[in-house]
Amino acid sequence: MSDIAERLESYPDQFEPLFGTREAEGQELTIVEEWCFGYLRGVALSDWSTLPAELQPELDAIALHGSEEQFSALDNLTADEFIASIERITPAALALYQYWIANPQPVEAPQPIRNEAKVGRNDPCPCGSGKKYKQCCLAK
Repeated sequence: MSDIAERLESYPDQFEPLFGTREAEGQELTIVEEWCFGYLRGVALSDWSTLPAELQPELDAIALHGSEEQFSALDNLTADEFIASIERITPAALALYQYWIANPQPVEAPQPIRNEAKVGRNDPCPCGSGKKYKQCCLAK
């Protein structure tokens, strides 16, 4: 189990996304966009269509900072609203994690890939001996 998964499972109060920071005009600013972009890239790897409607605001809280389509909405937020939107990310990630742990998606076993046709018993042996496959390499 990864450290993050263990912390989310056993110590959810200790979970804190790793946001970047930078200093501008004497203030330390929190950079959440990179973390949110990464989260949404992870979301895109599986089917989240079964996410209940009551948890959609949690995903939207992350998508607000992790989607270029939302940048105009971010520009319209006041400073207090912007800070509040950042503070919603951690509880949103925890709520989404708790949902998916309780409702895991079924994992399909990958099928082996065959690059060449199956050799029949009466076909010439692929080893090049000239014998039928059943009399050559099939018995090996």
